[in-house]
Formats: sequence, C-alpha cells, structure tokens
Amino acid sequence: MARKALVIGGGIIGVTSAYALARDGWQVRLIERESDVARGASLGNGRQLSYSHTNALGNPRMLPQIPRLLMGCDEAFRLSLRPDLSFITWLLRLLGNSTPAAYRKNTLETLALADQSRDAMERLLSRHAIEFDRRKVGKLVILRSDNEVRAARESMEMKKRAGLDQVLLDAHEASDVEPALAQAAEPIAAALYAPGDETGDCNAFARELCTLAQVEHGLQLTTGAAAQSIERGRDGIRITLSNGEEIATDLVVVANGHDANRLLRPLGHPLPIEPMKGYSFTAPHGNAPPRISITDSKRRIVFTNIGDRMLVAGIAEIGALDLQVDPVRLASVKRVAHASLPEAAIYSESDEGWAGYRPLTPNSQPITRLLERGIAVNSGHGMLGWTLAMGSAERLSDIVANT
Repeated sequence: MARKALVIGGGIIGVTSAYALARDGWQVRLIERESDVARGASLGNGRQLSYSHTNALGNPRMLPQIPRLLMGCDEAFRLSLRPDLSFITWLLRLLGNSTPAAYRKNTLETLALADQSRDAMERLLSRHAIEFDRRKVGKLVILRSDNEVRAARESMEMKKRAGLDQVLLDAHEASDVEPALAQAAEPIAAALYAPGDETGDCNAFARELCTLAQVEHGLQLTTGAAAQSIERGRDGIRITLSNGEEIATDLVVVANGHDANRLLRPLGHPLPIEPMKGYSFTAPHGNAPPRISITDSKRRIVFTNIGDRMLVAGIAEIGALDLQVDPVRLASVKRVAHASLPEAAIYSESDEGWAGYRPLTPNSQPITRLLERGIAVNSGHGMLGWTLAMGSAERLSDIVANT
C-alpha cells in the first residue's frame, strides 16, 4: 500500500512538492485554504524565472543602510521593528548573514538550487506539454552607479566560476540587447545580462501541474480549508482542518510560506522565517516596453512583458503584518517604476495592484528539511519561490524517500 502524504499549502511550493511526491508513488493530498491553488504570491509575483539572480539579501553593503531603512528613507526597501523576540532574533541572524563570507556562501548555494530547479523544469517539460506563457527572453539587471557595477562584477565573477553564463555589458551594449533602455529616465552605468533566464505565468503553471498530478498520479486536492493543527499520534501524524475534518497521514509537508510557524512552533520546531511584503501591478504597454525581463538593482523592482501589458513587481517591507494594498505604497511602486523606465508602460492606466507576503529566511535560502519522523517543511524561498520551486521539490522528494 502506498504511503500517505499530506501537503499543506497550495502555492507554487506546495504544488510542486505534492507533484514530486505523487510522481514518486506517495498517495498525496494537497490542502489549500483558498478556492484554488496559487492564489497568493504565486499569483502576484514578477513571473521571472531568475536562475541567475540568486544574490542573498544579507550582504556587506546592507549594513550601512540599516538606519535609513528604519527611518523609511528608502522607497524600495523598508524595515519596521516589532516588539517580538523571534523577529529581533531573525534580524540579528540577517545581520550575521551579511558578512562577505556568508553572502558568498548563501548566494552560491541558492545558485546551485536554481540550477537544479532549471534542470527539473526541463525534464518535466520534455515529458509534458504544460502551457504557462513560457518565454526564453533572458534577463538584464541594470546598474546605475560605479559602486553597483563593482559589486555586480564581483558577483558575476563568483557565479561564473560556478558555471553561470552571465556577462557585464556597458550602457551601449545593453541598449543594443534591449532598445527600450534607451528610453530610461536616467543613464545606466552598465547591465548584467543572463541570456538563459526566462519568464512564465507561475499561477498558470501551478494549476496545470496540479491537474497533471491529479490525472496521472492520483493527487487529491482539497480547497477552502486551512490546516488548524498538527499532532503526533499512535497511527502517525494527525492534521485537523478548519472544516472539522481530521486526517491521519504518514507524512505531512508544511509548505504554507511564513504561516509555517503557526503549525510547527507548537511542535517544538520554530523556523527563522519572516514575511516580506511586496507589491505588483500591471499596466498597458507604453511607447517602449522592454522585451527582456528587467531588474532595476537600485530601485528593487522588476519589469516583465506579459504580452499586451507590462508587469511591475517590487518593494520589500520587512516587519509589516498587513496584507492590504496600501495605496500610498502602491503609488510609490508606480512612481519608482516611472522613474526607472517611463516609457515601459502607461502607468496612469494600471490595475488596482496586488500585495502579498514572501517567506524569507535570514540566509535567503529556503528550508527544505525533515524535522522529525513524519513531519517535513518546504518554505522560506523569499522572492525566488517561482525560480526555486522545482528544485526544492526534488530535494524534498529525495529527503523523504527512505523515511
């Protein structure tokens, strides 16, 4: 008889986890509190498969910025203190991961996971025709200052030694690759170009993969119900849902983002995961919409061409615990985007925008681990959930294979 596994959380991490386990012969049930899978950050993300852009958040350049972040002087990145011991501990660990050695280690380990994720995606798509508006357009990270260029050159050389195909272009070369950059509001100093990066609709992919797992591997999907608690029992692990149902299983995988601590802390497994709030919006194409996906390093925003509209995502707020779309902050995202690429979109005709959480760890690496017999976690992917999802699912599958 197949072993039973229950996956909590139907975002891209939960769906890929459920697929990998079902493919490997587990009898899998996926629990999602919303009416369908991939309705949170998997819906509102920047749609970029940034296999090259794995730089850890904690880095030596961040330390001098802390006072400005706390005072809200940076439109793109804000830090709000909370009188919460676990949050303060998390911040201290983030600072500890901002040394040159830690930054290098965290960035390269995430790059290795991104490579694994890319390989897993290629294997999947070689077997199954999944439609998710996949585009192999490459990625440009535009750099505005000499300091940014120096840091980017160091990062590029570090990643090149790890096998990444990435080049540093001067302003003219970057505009040749992406003519829309000629319409930038201020001159760029240089740009990092990764021709192998891609874009794709994360929400569409998650729904298609979930359906594939249901049809070919017997995945059972339950929506509209949240996991309330996890308990250890004589017959294995028991999960209670918000609809009153109790489920016994051999393995539970907690893949519900920053909310993982609500379920795992009572079991003695507190995780260093904090929610990082971000925003996104779409608007009709302007006079010069970029074809290649763009990241503005200084402003912490990304531009993704999604056909007839431009998707802009960005802003990082750590310490914020409000999921609502703040019109003031959304207006800030639009202002920052316009200041970066004024002709990329008709910003005055944007939609109502989206806001959501990305689960972030102090070392910017996801936690994919067997915590104890029968209880595993796959969470903490930060801004790279879509990029790292397939690789994390493969690692989870390997970890629990012999439990």
